[in-house]
Amino acid sequence: MQSTLPYRIRYRAPLVFLLGGAIGSGLNVAVSCILYYGSAQIGHPFGPLLSFFFGALANQLFHHFYYHVVYVNQEIRMRTALATQFTLYACVAGLALLPLWALMHFGHLSFLPAVVVTIAVLSAANIVLNRLSTFSSATLAEVEYREMDESFYDTLTDPEKVSRFRAWYHRSRYERMTRFVAEYYKPGMKMADLGCGNCWWNANAIPVTGVDINQRMLDWAMRNRRLAAYRITANLADTGLESGRQDIVLASEVLEHMLNLRDVLAEVKRILAPGGVFLITVPYDIFFGPFFVLFNINCIYMGYLRGSNYHKYRCGHVNHFTKTRLRQTLEASGFELKRIFVVNGLLLYAEARVSG
Repeated sequence: MQSTLPYRIRYRAPLVFLLGGAIGSGLNVAVSCILYYGSAQIGHPFGPLLSFFFGALANQLFHHFYYHVVYVNQEIRMRTALATQFTLYACVAGLALLPLWALMHFGHLSFLPAVVVTIAVLSAANIVLNRLSTFSSATLAEVEYREMDESFYDTLTDPEKVSRFRAWYHRSRYERMTRFVAEYYKPGMKMADLGCGNCWWNANAIPVTGVDINQRMLDWAMRNRRLAAYRITANLADTGLESGRQDIVLASEVLEHMLNLRDVLAEVKRILAPGGVFLITVPYDIFFGPFFVLFNINCIYMGYLRGSNYHKYRCGHVNHFTKTRLRQTLEASGFELKRIFVVNGLLLYAEARVSG
């Protein structure tokens, strides 16, 4: 979970967010009222919906530039083309007309009160969406993960300590990983698990070399025969393992945390033996898909009701994979995806090998 970005001392995100929201909402009201009331004075009135559309669009454009100038989160990289972004802003402004129309039509509110209520409702929704999608931090989550207790993953599988669903989910994914690795591992093979934690999945005591940043978890794994050896590293792109020696490299729910993802994949290529296999699991993270919904509900509950900073940062998930995105990511780094399938509707399991 290592970032190559330098440490930065920045303004507190909530303050920056609130300032942007206040200015954007004020701009929305001002533009909407100027167009609606001002145009009526000169005899060319704008309708209420058209006036509010331009007000909402002005709000969207303001936020586009505001977050680029005032608060650039280096971990969020907008990859869509500028024209596409502006088109999406226009779509959002258009959708914002629905609650305004409903308030005026069914609530019988006049224009200005309807605008204010609409903006309040949309602002509340925006706070939730921003919390879900833009404030994850691999860097800050790593700080929390580095100090986690060795029992963290045991706790996740205990229905007495977490919900029955969470206990089932984590236990089932470890058990499925045990079977997945068993399909490829043969006695005598060398295997490395990158970002292994305490290697909870290794119930068969395969002689695995673990690489992680959390010493407590690595020591636990050694005591419980889940690892044969380990290396502590601050950067998974620099494992310290010998080149071309690993028959199997595993990265189980690791790639979604990596800011330096291409560097990590290059390291996997370096340490894999000729003909070696790269085994991967990542969340099946379609926008508003089952994982997206359940994961973010859990992050809000654990982060804000149970006080877990790790979950406040969305566990450091900064990469979001679908089947297509995972394939494209691997191909761009010189891998060929040989096999991919979905487990429990929530996780992607994949096998890849070096191309050529």
